[in-house]
Amino acid sequence: MDQLSTAFTLLGIGMITVFVVLSLVVITGNLLIRFVNTLNASDNQGPSLHGDDPGAVAAITAAVEIVTHGKGRITSIERKK
Repeated sequence: MDQLSTAFTLLGIGMITVFVVLSLVVITGNLLIRFVNTLNASDNQGPSLHGDDPGAVAAITAAVEIVTHGKGRITSIERKK
């Protein structure tokens, strides 16, 4: 019975450790994404995705066409903040 108790204790510690590490990875990833997005929002160089750059619009349209097998429609293209 003592070995079973030890096994469940180790199982609990392992599961808690994995949960904490994965939570830290998710939180760090979200913070990194927000930081990079703020850098990109302040950088006004590069093509605009509001329809100003026909190449970018064509690439987005082609990607939507491929992914949705012709069933998807693009109603607007806006940069997410």
